[in-house]
Amino acid sequence: MTNTTARPSQALDVGWMSRGACTGRGDLPWTADPENTTMRQLLAMGGVCRSCPVRSDCAGLAKRAKVTAGFWAGKHRDKATRVAGPGWATEPLPNLAGLGGAA
Repeated sequence: MTNTTARPSQALDVGWMSRGACTGRGDLPWTADPENTTMRQLLAMGGVCRSCPVRSDCAGLAKRAKVTAGFWAGKHRDKATRVAGPGWATEPLPNLAGLGGAA
């Protein structure tokens, strides 16, 4: 016999978010794709996260919810940045034009 009892949904507690250091910081691209985020912006967002009183809550939510986009608890959660590291495509390297690749 199959048990068809539905499990209660596990609601995520997000009450702590209002105390986040990023709250009200619309000047930084928290949800932008990493390729549209400059290294300066990544460093600024990381600095905001380092001093955040709810950073561990943020990291926990990102892990439990399996967040796959945006900047959470001090790092980008996009799949591409997890593979290649932070800043993988944020700013082009200077003076590399004409070194044999496609322009």
